Amino acid sequence: MPTFAYKAIGPDGDRLTGTLECDDRRQVIQKLIAQKFKPIAITARDQRLESTDQAGENIDFYKSSKAHSGKAKGLSGLYSKSKLGLSFLQKLLELLSSGLPMGDAVKLMSIRLSDPRLKELANIHWRNLSEGRTLAASLGTLPEFFSDSTVHLVEAGEASGNLVPILEKIVAYLEETAELRSRVLSSLAYPAFICVVAFGVVAFFLLFLLPKIKTMMETLGGEMQFFAKLLITGSDLFVKVGPFAGLGALFLTIGILQWRKTPSGKTQTDLWLLKLPFVGKIFLYSEIFRTSSLVSTLMDSGINTTETLRLCEKTIQNTQMRSKFTASRLLVHEGVSLASAFERNHYLPDLAIDILTVGENTGNIVRSLNEVTKIYRKELTQILRLMTAVVSSGALIFAFVLVTLIALSIVFSVFQISNTLTV
Repeated sequence: MPTFAYKAIGPDGDRLTGTLECDDRRQVIQKLIAQKFKPIAITARDQRLESTDQAGENIDFYKSSKAHSGKAKGLSGLYSKSKLGLSFLQKLLELLSSGLPMGDAVKLMSIRLSDPRLKELANIHWRNLSEGRTLAASLGTLPEFFSDSTVHLVEAGEASGNLVPILEKIVAYLEETAELRSRVLSSLAYPAFICVVAFGVVAFFLLFLLPKIKTMMETLGGEMQFFAKLLITGSDLFVKVGPFAGLGALFLTIGILQWRKTPSGKTQTDLWLLKLPFVGKIFLYSEIFRTSSLVSTLMDSGINTTETLRLCEKTIQNTQMRSKFTASRLLVHEGVSLASAFERNHYLPDLAIDILTVGENTGNIVRSLNEVTKIYRKELTQILRLMTAVVSSGALIFAFVLVTLIALSIVFSVFQISNTLTV
């Protein structure tokens, strides 16, 4: 019978090594799990089986003489670190779902991945796992790639033996959040493009075309019409005041950004952001969406309400929303229901409070939180579409009106020149 060497983590967290005689690697995994061990790596001692390593059926221990540092060298750049962490978890979930132990899955990723950044990330985690750390502890060494809530969820999955189902929830949550972020950026990209094009067209007519018309009219002795005078006056004003206004806006923006880095500045600007038309609702609905989605994921993973709220609090970016959430968390810690705590601190709208109240009364709070998530995902999508339509339409209408005025000024100027030449 083939002999397999294994590395595993025992129930008390100690790192264990040993050998087992089994028919195949899957039987080794089953025996280790039955003893409440967490397999890290399994290697066949039989030379005939070791040759299957090239096909990916067996994986040797990591024996590189050059140990990787705990820092993610070479992983910086334009590629989003959070997106890189999500890609790593997606690929890890695929391997774990196929039955591979944790160590084998991470080692396989470090060998087979083509993306050098993911490969380096897998190497770092393999080094940590081979030193006896858990996956959660390894993820915790890279907070720029994996959030605290993700680390604690993985830790809960490893402790309960349900890592794969919890990883599925984590990946689903991160994918949904990434999709929402992408949707926001794409919704803002089109209005920004329209505004830039409209500004370019306006600048071309005001700075280049109108001065030529003015020079031509003065040369031929024609009289400037009302539309032409209006546009030329606006052009002169734009040329004289525009640069100073642009510099003033730039310095004001830099000043606000620097002030925002202070505690008082961030608090005040976060309050302003929530009160802005359209944009304020986007920030509000985004926070509610992320909060309800993360709380439902954590609670559905078996984490108690107090710890769930504590972990979720760290992910809230807006200080105004975070202070309300913190006050609600303290009330829940004192025994107040979740819906009542959010209602007292006005963290959620009335509709969401009613849904949570029903969920608590029926004992199915996770389902209610999922309903709240769906509602505000839909609300956020609608407000983004509306904002896109308003900004795009406004920019197009402004450009259309200005171009119409320019066209009228050109036509009337031509008529004036024609009359002058005829006389």
